[in-house]
Amino acid sequence: MGDWMIGDDRRRRSTDQLRNLKKANDGQVRWDTEAPADFTFLYHPDHLLVGAEDVDDLEAAFARLDKGVLSEPPRRDDVRILGGDLVRYVLPERPGGESVPDVVALLEQSGLRPGAASPDHWVHVSPGGGGGGTTCPAVEPQETGLTEPWPPVAPQEKGCEVSVVVVDTGWNPPSGTDGRTPWLEGVTGDDEDNGPELRPYAGHGTFIAGVVRCMAPMTQVHVEGFALGGVGGGGILESEIVQQLEEAMKHEPQVINLSAGCRTHLDRPSIAFRKFHRRHLEDADCVLVAAAGNDSWAAPFWPAAFPWAVGVGSLDRDGRVSEFSNFGVSADVYTLGRNIVNAFPDGTFVCHETPDKGDVRVFSTGLARWSGTSFAAPIVAGLIARQISVSGSTAKEARDAVMALAVHDSDPMIGPHLELHPSFE
Repeated sequence: MGDWMIGDDRRRRSTDQLRNLKKANDGQVRWDTEAPADFTFLYHPDHLLVGAEDVDDLEAAFARLDKGVLSEPPRRDDVRILGGDLVRYVLPERPGGESVPDVVALLEQSGLRPGAASPDHWVHVSPGGGGGGTTCPAVEPQETGLTEPWPPVAPQEKGCEVSVVVVDTGWNPPSGTDGRTPWLEGVTGDDEDNGPELRPYAGHGTFIAGVVRCMAPMTQVHVEGFALGGVGGGGILESEIVQQLEEAMKHEPQVINLSAGCRTHLDRPSIAFRKFHRRHLEDADCVLVAAAGNDSWAAPFWPAAFPWAVGVGSLDRDGRVSEFSNFGVSADVYTLGRNIVNAFPDGTFVCHETPDKGDVRVFSTGLARWSGTSFAAPIVAGLIARQISVSGSTAKEARDAVMALAVHDSDPMIGPHLELHPSFE
């Protein structure tokens, strides 16, 4: 499709992101609409997910399909996901050209319980769609003249150490020993292997770790990386992100920050995230905080939309809900998410997305300015961690205490909602 046919900048940006994501993943990305700018969810072209309890029913439904739908029996993947609770099938060639969502529909027509099987969705730190919706991050990173983070490092002299894991693109080790970013001293993580030419989404996890540390200085932060060396272009399959979350649980976190997510087929709850919660979070002293997404819509964005997650939307400096922020079931609370300043790798960054595509940005101060619900989420994660630290409470008690500080407001576009306005001193 020629760029001239795509439309306005928002639609062009969504198209740019999809092209980049598909290229970074060897073409293994599909969407649910003809025009890429209109997509609502992304998925692997051959994967099907099912809970272990529904495997027998799925196998029976496969057997009931018309012989011409699948060229051969589907192959059950050998990878054990979540201890076998989540099963991934690889579909063979479909002579009629049916997509994975088409196959799901045929399986349900043959008697499979609706929602038992699902495409393997792409989770991304930059999910987009909805007719060119603004994405997360809402903009590519920008240079800043500031020499201190914003929000600043909160004063905290007493408290116990709290474990926070940021599941994200990876960690930039030089930021942990850089005199310009002393608040990151002691942070650990998977090296995202940055060079002088920065890849798309480089520094995303480091920036978020910095926001958490500014809000809660007495935290032990670890960055669990899923896009090391730029692999995946900032995207990861639903079936794989839960394996990264499972790795994160080995650090015994009290708070997990996930500034990523996805829309799903028919907006059904993500099977993979649901399984992860039941296996690891339901009985754990741990809270998951997730970005609500930046598509300016109310449709569920997973995992933020789950009742067990704290979904965070974005506010502007003037207290208004950011125009890019998702709302509704995915945003339990809103806090500052525009023009956040924190740690970022030094290097040269070439913008990949409309309207700034081709612009060259040089980062040389150890900091950047960034906007999106990606950066509102760690403010809330940090507030919860600090509450645990100063009170000695459980993670869920701390979550409830922080949410109790939220104030009611109303927006002409999204209606009544809750906002957190921590004092940045």
